[in-house]
Amino acid sequence: MVPVGHFPAPTRVVECDIKARPEYHDIPSHEYKDNPEVLAAKTALLAQLLRQAKACVAYTGAGLSVSSGLADYATKAPESVEAREIIDSRYLAQPNVGHRVLASLYDHGFVKRVFNQNHDGLLQKAGLPQGAVNEIHGAFFDPSNPGGFELRGDLVDDMFAWSAKTDLCLALGTSLSGLNADRIARVPAQKYSLNGSFGLVIVNLQETQLDQHATLRIYAELDDVMQLLAQQLQLTEKPSSYLACPLDDVFSGLPYDAAGKLDSNASTIIDLRVGARVKVTKGNFGGCCGVVAGKNPEGHYVLKIRMNVGAEAFIEEDLLLAHWFLQDAKLGNLSSLPIVQEI
Repeated sequence: MVPVGHFPAPTRVVECDIKARPEYHDIPSHEYKDNPEVLAAKTALLAQLLRQAKACVAYTGAGLSVSSGLADYATKAPESVEAREIIDSRYLAQPNVGHRVLASLYDHGFVKRVFNQNHDGLLQKAGLPQGAVNEIHGAFFDPSNPGGFELRGDLVDDMFAWSAKTDLCLALGTSLSGLNADRIARVPAQKYSLNGSFGLVIVNLQETQLDQHATLRIYAELDDVMQLLAQQLQLTEKPSSYLACPLDDVFSGLPYDAAGKLDSNASTIIDLRVGARVKVTKGNFGGCCGVVAGKNPEGHYVLKIRMNVGAEAFIEEDLLLAHWFLQDAKLGNLSSLPIVQEI
């Protein structure tokens, strides 16, 4: 097992006494950074941990996407907020270095699964297969998992299963404020040194409640850490573009049954041409039907889904279905389809 060692304390680079997540804890939103020499040493140690781990997962939060122009909640210092460029549309954001290196870590077998608290789809845009991501808190591009009500049961079951078997968790840009999903980080931390477990690595500018339980604690910008890590592991960064949107909007020969469940003996067709009728398979809109209304500027399908809320009352939601779901479905890499054809 790699020895953790002792490192000098990081430097407080931003003073801010405002609580980062007042609804969960009293930790102020000061920001810290390791000096370049310490950061290099810690990243080298992280690379060693990754080489030895057999079942590493990543647990990603809003900090992973801030350099893509998306805001986070826990940053409260005015100088930090004002220094950022925020994009006009969160749906059209593009992946950054952190997303692309994380996708490369998966490609090279260092990370086996990603538990993503963000809704933004940037990991998939960076090339991470949909089947490798558990979007535990919901997703902009998955009509069967839009979030906003309760966690989807199968995603919770998956989280429990992986927290039990993982031997290393990388908590990247998450405040670890005590949400249910934090168990994917907390349980590996508790298992450190037991049965060869390497515990928890936290990368964040702010303090967290699990800092004292981390095997390795890194205070730095995520893009900087991920770029150094890619160099340590001699990874080739994935390109920022993801698979091109399909030319044909009819997908045949998908190995799923009529309910959308994976079945190698089945063969189903999904028609996503404008006007085609579809049904959401699970989640808050499970069983609700609607029509394909078109595509957004990136080629993802816009679905108008209707939910009955009373005898003669309903609400209609515009939901997005990313084209990467269909590309993964062709390969049978999804346990279930997010939508099926309405019959």
